[in-house]
Amino acid sequence: MKARRAGRAVAVLAAVCGAGLGSTWAAAAQQPVAWGTTVSAPAGALGQLFGVAAASPSDVLAVGGFNPGQPPTALLTKPYAEHWIGTGWSATRVPLGTVYSSGQAAQLNGVTEVAPGDGWAVGTVSDPSSSASKTLAYHWDGTAWTRNPTPNPAGPSQGNELAAVAARGAADVWAVGGDNYPEKSLVLHWNGSAWRQVSVPDIGALDAVTTAPGRVWIGGGDTVEQFDGTAWTKLPALPVQAQDFVALTGLADNASGLWAVGNLEFSCGEGGTCTASYAALWNGTAWTAVPAGGGTGLSGVVTAGSKVLATFQTGVLRLSLAGATAQITPALNPLVLSAIGADPAGNPWAVGQTTVQGKAQPAIINAPGIGQGGITVTTGAAGATVTWVGPVTGTGGTDEGGRFAVGGLPDGSYTVTVSLPGCQPGIATATVTAGQATAVNAHITCPP
Repeated sequence: MKARRAGRAVAVLAAVCGAGLGSTWAAAAQQPVAWGTTVSAPAGALGQLFGVAAASPSDVLAVGGFNPGQPPTALLTKPYAEHWIGTGWSATRVPLGTVYSSGQAAQLNGVTEVAPGDGWAVGTVSDPSSSASKTLAYHWDGTAWTRNPTPNPAGPSQGNELAAVAARGAADVWAVGGDNYPEKSLVLHWNGSAWRQVSVPDIGALDAVTTAPGRVWIGGGDTVEQFDGTAWTKLPALPVQAQDFVALTGLADNASGLWAVGNLEFSCGEGGTCTASYAALWNGTAWTAVPAGGGTGLSGVVTAGSKVLATFQTGVLRLSLAGATAQITPALNPLVLSAIGADPAGNPWAVGQTTVQGKAQPAIINAPGIGQGGITVTTGAAGATVTWVGPVTGTGGTDEGGRFAVGGLPDGSYTVTVSLPGCQPGIATATVTAGQATAVNAHITCPP
């Protein structure tokens, strides 16, 4: 349900194309849900989150990597995990001794929870001075993480990496990644007692996996494969233009079918490459391209109750065949979201990183916001500045339709002011309630 991170970013040769979604929103028929922030546990001098899974509203796991301040300070040198118990996050020790004596980088790329107190996280530990790396898999028993032995089929001098994990049961867990160079598909299965490699048709490195009763889907590059309990088969090609390419980052399944998201790469300018968000739905027979909301790529997807939610760099979209709707999320600046998950009740969590005093630190948002709500402001003017003053203060800008939305605002009363040079400001008051976005009409008056 999330993208692989370490060293796998696609090079962009020219300015990235696509419309941003920073302050856009789509009004719902009734008061929409507002996302909020929760404070991450301390993560050393450098920390990032790459995966999240929730067994209940009071049992959420977030995983990634951190550096406690040791050389090389620019790398994530240790796997990192934290646990939400309903009232706050606490860091949980992920044991990893010295694997490479010359130095090492390590991180967890994905996590799944079978049930409360039964989770798995996967990732990699690597030697920065060579191409060598080894797979990592840890089990969470509700109290502590325990590393379990995993295959490294490429051998000790080549790359072995796990990017994502999904579970159908306590003795039926699937992890995917890549090994060797050029990278080959790597699939591991936990049968309740050991991790074993599973032979699959090679489609290159894998970045996504999801499961359903009787089914497993894996994805990498622009290809998805399906396991029906007996054999693996490649699904038909994703719907894209002949010269374009999709890099899948996430898969999720619901009653409508299999949802695939990622980055669409296409030629632009003079020999340049641009990226755009991409989504498609497999109904068991054919793929249908799904509106992906503009932007420069989607990093993860989850089915949350009746909703399908996907993360992009600075926010969350609700996907459907009819369109993509930006959710009302906090205005963290900067914000890079990497993954999204949801508990069985459909309450979503998204994780990634922000920057604090020039250093990357974990970022975690969730819906509905806990003690936090939001505002949706109608102004009648594009490009206007929106300022809110209350328990917290902040500013933003309206979209082409003269609208603005923001979440992550602590409960309380706010004064909202909308301004545009040469126009009479619009001023309104609003009461923000946890988990909800309050509608605010603050129309400005401009001369004809």
